[in-house]
Amino acid sequence: MMAEQREVPFRATRETHFTEEQKWLLLVEYDQCLERGSKSAFCRRVGIDPVTPGQWLRQRADGRLVDPATVEDMKDEKHREKRRLDWDERSELEQLRRRNTSLEIKLEQSEAAVDVLGKAAALLEALAKSANNEPPTDPPTRPGRPGWLSDPDTSRLPSIPRKNS
Repeated sequence: MMAEQREVPFRATRETHFTEEQKWLLLVEYDQCLERGSKSAFCRRVGIDPVTPGQWLRQRADGRLVDPATVEDMKDEKHREKRRLDWDERSELEQLRRRNTSLEIKLEQSEAAVDVLGKAAALLEALAKSANNEPPTDPPTRPGRPGWLSDPDTSRLPSIPRKNS
């Protein structure tokens, strides 16, 4: 096990929580339970639900729970005990998250509007330059009439196919 033997903590009430270091020590002890029923007996001895070590094992596998002896920051007392948020702090946090989300949406909309306005300004500028440079070449035609109808020369009309009876 470890060089120095530490006592396994006991959870006196359901309101008490283990520190990261205590969780790590409990997992080390839990890993040594190899006989049939010893893991359940360990959970009863410590006062935890049998599901809890499984959650801690997943946290350890994900890297969220690490050996406190290897982490320098956890040796400091203020990093060892993580304070849980109370109800007011949780509600404020949720409110700030919702506000942040709505502000991000407004920012995206504003950026899209600025992008559209920039493209519209570039298009109007290009149209203004082309209108100043090119004189109109064709007189405007009457709307609704094809060009071949406005020409009185009928030699250019398409031929009508004859029926074979």
